Amino acid sequence: MPAVKEDSPKKRSKGKRKGPPTLDSILGEGGLLDNMLERYEYRPQQLTMAKAVQQTLKDEGILMVEAATGTGKTLAYLIPALLSGKTVVVSTGTKALQEQLIDKDIPRLAKHWHTDFSAVLLKGRRNYLCKMRYGEMLMNPRFRSAGDTTYWGAIKDWVDKTETGDRADIAGLPDDFQTWADLSISSEACKGSKCKFYESCFVTKARKTASEARVIVVNHHLFFADLALRQQGYAEILPEYDAVIFDEAHHLEEVASQYFGIEVSNWRITELANDIRKTMESEDVMDVELEKVLKTLGQRGNSFFTLMAFGLYEGRYPISHILKGLQKDRIEEAHRLLGVALTELEQELKRFLDKVEITERLSERAADLKFEIDELLAADDERYTYFMEIRDRGVFLHAAPIDLAEIFKTRLLDQQSTLVFTSATLSTNNNFDYFKQRLGLDVLEKEDDRDIPMREEILPAVFDYEDQCLVYVPRRLPPPNSPKFVEGVVQIVEYLLNISQGRAFVLFTSWSNMNAVHEELEERLEYTVLKQGQSPKRELLEAFRADEHSVLFATSSFWEGVDVVGDALKLVIIDKLPFASPGDPLVRARMDLIEARGGNSFMDFSVPSAALLLKQGFGRLIRSREDTGVVAILDSRIASKRYGKHFLETLPPAPVVWRAAGVKHWWHEKFGEPEE
Repeated sequence: MPAVKEDSPKKRSKGKRKGPPTLDSILGEGGLLDNMLERYEYRPQQLTMAKAVQQTLKDEGILMVEAATGTGKTLAYLIPALLSGKTVVVSTGTKALQEQLIDKDIPRLAKHWHTDFSAVLLKGRRNYLCKMRYGEMLMNPRFRSAGDTTYWGAIKDWVDKTETGDRADIAGLPDDFQTWADLSISSEACKGSKCKFYESCFVTKARKTASEARVIVVNHHLFFADLALRQQGYAEILPEYDAVIFDEAHHLEEVASQYFGIEVSNWRITELANDIRKTMESEDVMDVELEKVLKTLGQRGNSFFTLMAFGLYEGRYPISHILKGLQKDRIEEAHRLLGVALTELEQELKRFLDKVEITERLSERAADLKFEIDELLAADDERYTYFMEIRDRGVFLHAAPIDLAEIFKTRLLDQQSTLVFTSATLSTNNNFDYFKQRLGLDVLEKEDDRDIPMREEILPAVFDYEDQCLVYVPRRLPPPNSPKFVEGVVQIVEYLLNISQGRAFVLFTSWSNMNAVHEELEERLEYTVLKQGQSPKRELLEAFRADEHSVLFATSSFWEGVDVVGDALKLVIIDKLPFASPGDPLVRARMDLIEARGGNSFMDFSVPSAALLLKQGFGRLIRSREDTGVVAILDSRIASKRYGKHFLETLPPAPVVWRAAGVKHWWHEKFGEPEE
């Protein structure tokens, strides 16, 4: 287990506890954790959740549980998982939660648990150093960017000490360290048991450790990558397990879409060429003919993806629209030439079949790429929507399943009998209907021949939102589609920030609104003004916490997984309801499918999905019993539209005011600060 600091015992238990441990004896008042942990606090909601998880693990079945911030849900599922004696996979949506589980919660439990147990964090193989690739780099250091050379010394020092090979343990290594692609290896390029480093390989050791563990922590991406491989008949990543607990389960549909469709990008072309070069160079068989074919592939791949993205900004675009545009003929020719280059590469690699064992796999990758690009441009399967996405210097072609419910049902729900879905944001309007529809749980629920228990728990709030929080909605602000909306937002934001004396997140649903409001207010505000994009996310948060009166302007990536506890954050402003854009090809396809089936896409899809996002943004404010402040939602549609009630009923039970003067009065009453 990872090393952790010792907790000071709160009080000593008198005598030895008799009999096997129970949830009450561990989580209850006067229980094990109450006695042993200095900062532990008994919460009945936590015990309720733990008992629901325990019952599900014992009887099998499906549990959906919404546990608000402060519940302590990680312990509420870890403890029954350990008591069950089963092998349990815990799948998370964010890196922060993984770190909390492995670095904090599990080591703390291990110190006080009645028996030894093993738990492991398992990541995708690209997170681990490949010893073969590292050896090659030592012989001939080559870096993908000049800035990468800065970290080479730290990496070499780390390699001499590391037991895990996990890049996350390299202090200061940035997430965008490009050369890591040359220090790790894909499954297709790995020699497996034929590699001389196989027994000491970090991936081999991580998977062996996972096979012996009681609790295996992964992220949703790795879980669905494993699920997709199992369906295709390939070797799985995860060992056999008895149950799965999905924490941050509201991310599941988004992540699964990536693994049950097709995705091809310019990066995949580059990665294939790099893997081939490194493989052939390591075997000392690289020659001029193969290099020529690889160079041609790179040029034609670049030409094809450049033409697909010609004249377009970051965002998503239907492939069918692009193929009808002015570049249609040029794209078709570039597509044909890229296909020829991939076929030539496939044939060229066959020359090395007797010399390099993994040549066949590399050849298959070239063939698969050609097939998938052809499928994407044909766009002829009505079960999928086909679109191109431009982001982070990459061009991605997607075929995403429109209806994931049937895929979830056949590939997960029908295969695994014990599943727990939990999050702080699963329900809308006090029910799980939307979540069940998106994951196919509603269909499973109606099947007469399936005797699978399905339990639902919406736990009461732990915090006193009636006392700790105020919600403000400006009834008279022009709606978001008004040309005067941004002007009104600027006035209200400035007014509220002067009341709170900074100490605020100002969250936007679009970069354009963020930039417009920031431009107007940056020079007018007396407080430190930070904006997303100026620095890495971590640095922005550190600067925000360090200056108690600062203001942070940000977009969607700050709506979730960001914790600022205490006086540094007293105000969260959200510019408008976070409806997904109906112009997004995947959103549009899913809305059209609901309409075709006789549903109401706005009320069945747009409203509940936006309500969940709003609840996530709202959750940035109250993170402890000591936190207090205001959440301002600057969207008058909450007051003027019938669906506005749905949003308010999805949020925690805080009082609502409709005039800015009400905020000023509440603030004065709560904090005793002068109104002027």
